[in-house]
Amino acid sequence: MTFIITLIALVMERFFHWHHFREWRWFLNYERWLGEHSVRLPDIMRLIISLTPPLIIIGVIEYLLSGWFYGIAELIFGVLVLLYCLGPYNLWVQVYGCIDDLQKEDPALAIESAKKAFGVSAVNNSQAFHKALVRAIFIAAHERIFSVIFWFVLLGPLGAVLYRLIDLFSVREELGLTDMALKVKQAMDWVPVRIFTFIFALGGHFTEVFACWKTGVSKGLESNENLLADCGVAALDVMEGDNIPEMGAAEKETIELLDRVFAMVLVLLAIIVIVV
Repeated sequence: MTFIITLIALVMERFFHWHHFREWRWFLNYERWLGEHSVRLPDIMRLIISLTPPLIIIGVIEYLLSGWFYGIAELIFGVLVLLYCLGPYNLWVQVYGCIDDLQKEDPALAIESAKKAFGVSAVNNSQAFHKALVRAIFIAAHERIFSVIFWFVLLGPLGAVLYRLIDLFSVREELGLTDMALKVKQAMDWVPVRIFTFIFALGGHFTEVFACWKTGVSKGLESNENLLADCGVAALDVMEGDNIPEMGAAEKETIELLDRVFAMVLVLLAIIVIVV
């Protein structure tokens, strides 16, 4: 069941555009209301209290649907939850949008697209810009897709919802729990980052990626993003020494590498399901 749900959700995310269905305003409104009607508590307690009701609701629904219509109801629910928790924006749509803008030879437009999609700020030269964009794409691929899938496989819909809510807290400063949520998110990312980057070696240059992976695998929580980006760049087939191709070539190779990696993720998941 887990493999089928992941396969359906990942294929739908790859080939269709779903971000307009991913509306989290309800949770933000709920959190603001909770903050206004609760006494001052330590951040960790506020975080637990905020997360508990949505997770209970997801758990109850999953339990009630278990076994209905030969598991079809549970499958549909799992697909909907996983799709809802991916993103919030479609990785492929935004990457190809950036590539189109880069090929128009309009630096201002390309920089604006990269900033809006991946938070890449203007940099001193085009080489630095392309390197920053490629690194940001690898980080986004993990945060938007792989880590959600990892926690879904581990804990079911509860895991996917938990990761996405923690991510929301970590980026929404107005909720007042950014620092605490970021620490939790880094802890939740530590294992999946190391799995994801190891798969980069299978999808790209194994020797280069594995050397980079061995160097960073045992480092602490703060190393997650650097390990993702360094291993991703090492896996690319277009690097010319320290130079990175421009005009969208490196970004295109990045998304093609991620396509191979996610295909391998599905294969590895299928093998685990068969063996277990």
